[in-house]
Amino acid sequence: MDLWHNLDWVLPLRTPALTQLAMALSWLGYSTFILFFMSIGYWTFNRAIFYRLMVLVVINAVLNAYAKDWIQDPRPPLEIRLDDRVGASYGLPSGHAQMAVVLWMWLAWELRRAWVWVLFSLIAVAVILSRLYLGVHDLEDVVGGAALGGLSLVVFEAVRYRQWRWQTDLLWATALVAAVTLAALASWRGHAPEYIPTLAGWLVAASWCLRWDQKHLHLAMPDTTVRRLAVAVLGAALFLAEQKALKWLGTQQTLPPQGWALVKGLVNGVFVTLVVPCAMQTIKLARANPLTTPPAPPLSHP
Repeated sequence: MDLWHNLDWVLPLRTPALTQLAMALSWLGYSTFILFFMSIGYWTFNRAIFYRLMVLVVINAVLNAYAKDWIQDPRPPLEIRLDDRVGASYGLPSGHAQMAVVLWMWLAWELRRAWVWVLFSLIAVAVILSRLYLGVHDLEDVVGGAALGGLSLVVFEAVRYRQWRWQTDLLWATALVAAVTLAALASWRGHAPEYIPTLAGWLVAASWCLRWDQKHLHLAMPDTTVRRLAVAVLGAALFLAEQKALKWLGTQQTLPPQGWALVKGLVNGVFVTLVVPCAMQTIKLARANPLTTPPAPPLSHP
């Protein structure tokens, strides 16, 4: 049996309880969870760490979509799939596997505690296995996705301390994001997903807002567990309201799809990195945080 492409071995393992577990684990790899997770971490835990995570997520989302479009490897047969959210998308590399490695292994690398490595490694492996169990990816897909995600982490860690011009000058960084996005869209074999300009806009807006915060606002983080929980809940509610507002505005505007996708990304970036933190400090869920030392660039902050 061709283990790389044949999932017949999965079918006897399926039970109703395992299917529910696999669906729950698989949700950890979808954009809804990832966007909320990054945003809540940015508001409640550490802005520099979750900014770096956002950069990695954006890079890997574009890499994954671009690679799938060029390879155009079909998914396993439709009759064995248990997750109908994949639509007609291609299989190699697996986005869930790639994002599982990026999300959980990068946070483990940032935190560098033994129990975090163990826990986050188990989560990443569980998410990857869930895609095999649900029949939406074969072994080649998930190995390829995990390898691409791991490679991106190695490259990112190798270059983030070099202080190249685009790492220290936001105008250069913005120009680089724009150039890469336009080059990707121009060379896309099929129809490029609308979320590509959305991600580019989000990254640019978040970068400028974080720099503005560091230089002028010095917005605080919540300093107790109760405040962190309150910020997480209120921030998530505000984010949901903002998404609903954008969805309604999308039905009223007349921009071309790619233009509106870029606008949504810019709005999301400003909302997550500036509007919500300002709101939390205004209502005293985050205390004032006077700056005592110059901020380090977020990409290289230890």
